[in-house]
Amino acid sequence: MEKIIISMILTVFPILGYLVFSSLNAFGNMRMKQMIFIITMFTSLYLNISFSISNDMLIFGNIPIIICYFKKELKLALLLSLTLILYSYYVYDSNIYFLFIKYLCCFCLYLILYKKKNFISLFLNLSMLVLFIFITFKIDIILIYGLTFIMLYLFKIADKISDLYLVYGKMIEENKLKDSLFKLTHEIKNPIAVCKGYLDMINFNDINKAMKYVHIISSEIDRSLNVISEFIDYNKVKINKDIMDIIMLIDEVYDSFKLLVKDKNISFVCDSNCDEIFLMGDYNRLKQVFINIIKNSIESIERDGIINISVEKLNDQVIVTIKDSGVGMDEEELSSIKQMFFTTKKNGTGLGVALSNEIINAHDGELIYDSVKNNGTTCIVKLPI
Repeated sequence: MEKIIISMILTVFPILGYLVFSSLNAFGNMRMKQMIFIITMFTSLYLNISFSISNDMLIFGNIPIIICYFKKELKLALLLSLTLILYSYYVYDSNIYFLFIKYLCCFCLYLILYKKKNFISLFLNLSMLVLFIFITFKIDIILIYGLTFIMLYLFKIADKISDLYLVYGKMIEENKLKDSLFKLTHEIKNPIAVCKGYLDMINFNDINKAMKYVHIISSEIDRSLNVISEFIDYNKVKINKDIMDIIMLIDEVYDSFKLLVKDKNISFVCDSNCDEIFLMGDYNRLKQVFINIIKNSIESIERDGIINISVEKLNDQVIVTIKDSGVGMDEEELSSIKQMFFTTKKNGTGLGVALSNEIINAHDGELIYDSVKNNGTTCIVKLPI
């Protein structure tokens, strides 16, 4: 009896483990979930076979087979059945014809019942009746029926919990989308309202004043287009990785900003202890990230400040640090820096950092911000080599 209990526990243990992870929605996607399910069923059957000392104890191997029928994994159920048939025949010299008839009956029951509304209860009861006919010790059928019933019941609960997780996740995504669209319309509405206001006030008899209004209207239209463009980029982050030199990229970005920072009397320093560091990345996308970071640093300094760029290779990572002496951010601003449409700038879109974060994540890297109000900001980009 002790060995029967151990066989039962070993058979259901991997199934219970699968149910726990399934309930927590820990498999990531349906393909991974199906693969883990297949591994679980084979593991359950293997443990039953490995620790069975008689043909009668193999009866618990029917539990993963019935579960496969319940989950409508027909091919897997047939494969497990064939495995159990061959093992019983070669190891315990069981009557192979009886075994084939038994599992063929289960297969036929599935084909007849799988479209029925009460498929689960009908299939479970009738399959147990089939097993009852072929089992030597009739008391075993009670144990199998009870265990299988409990397993199927737990599977139904796990599936419901998993569905709830999916619905909850979709609700969160929909709320985020609604929030993003609301903020997008708000960001576009403001420039349009400004344009309409100046168009209403424009007087073409006063050419100088009219040209001033036209210039403001043009800048507001550019701002709207910029918001739309960055929003589209954010939702279509695609990278094309190739071998690239990150030092060359940083030098190129540094050169493009040198004149701009000179006009604002900003000390701009780039320091690297390497001549070249090669990695797999999208050159243009990463360039977009560093331009955005340095642009933000420049805009955070009103005049007479410092921006320092350093590049170092550490183990299997390249670390680019951009430190400025700008206005900095408080804890609340810092915690929201990567959110869409969040900005501390008067005319900012709030999409630059969010887009940069997406690009770095797509490179399996990390974007880290550290800042103190009125004491500058440090941005660290970590990329795998």
